[in-house]
Amino acid sequence: MEEEDSYKRIVIGCAENHVSTILELIALLNGSFYILYVLHTPRARIESGRYQSEKLSYNEASTILNQFHKFFENDARHDIWIYSPETSTTIVYDRHNLIYIYGYTTEQVQFIEKKGLKRKHVEIPVPHVHSYNKECDTFESKLIDQYTWSRTPLLDEDR
Repeated sequence: MEEEDSYKRIVIGCAENHVSTILELIALLNGSFYILYVLHTPRARIESGRYQSEKLSYNEASTILNQFHKFFENDARHDIWIYSPETSTTIVYDRHNLIYIYGYTTEQVQFIEKKGLKRKHVEIPVPHVHSYNKECDTFESKLIDQYTWSRTPLLDEDR
């Protein structure tokens, strides 16, 4: 865990169970959520872009995250943003398997500490590679086809 006070964010680098960690973090927030699926490197028939969900309950958001957790954790074609309008908290799971929490709550900090994560600098190695797995191509299409999304083009910082 690395806390960056100037940005008011926490960066979590865990070795495994990224999606279950995210689910535990959003379970600490009350209310609804929006998921932004940022597809920056498409490999199937889907167009790159920012895919915004409708307003979701915790159960609906957790269904999506659980259903596609292996895809999210084992393929670097995307980033996932989960936003809670009630707390103004945004959790980002990026292509480097890092979890960023913006607008974090006291409960989330306590959860992170109970999980035994230590405060230290999190660094992405240079050089590094991103894996785009052919066996995950069907999940890309299924995720977009199975849920209702509003698509907008990628931003420069998404690339």
